[in-house]
Amino acid sequence: MADFKKPQDPNWVATFSLKRNADKNPQDPSTSNRPDLVLSDSDKMNAKTNKPYRKNFTIDGVWMEASAYIQEDKSLKITIKKTGTGNGAAAQPASPPLEEAPW
Repeated sequence: MADFKKPQDPNWVATFSLKRNADKNPQDPSTSNRPDLVLSDSDKMNAKTNKPYRKNFTIDGVWMEASAYIQEDKSLKITIKKTGTGNGAAAQPASPPLEEAPW
């Protein structure tokens, strides 16, 4: 298992690992819209599907999920999606609250 301590680089945001998607079959056109690479599997199993969960990661306390698609020119297109709302802290108002109207 890799060491997942936060690097000392101040520009570092997140580190994650991707693996080939076992649910994608190149010969089956019905799976062509699935990502080529997905996050590695967690140790926890989903009771409904009997498949392991993906190892999601956080950026600034918000849970993220990554996937990648191999393009025609063999480059990678990586997609990172927000899967959670984070630590649940209430958003700060954009402006201070107004005083009550005198009438």
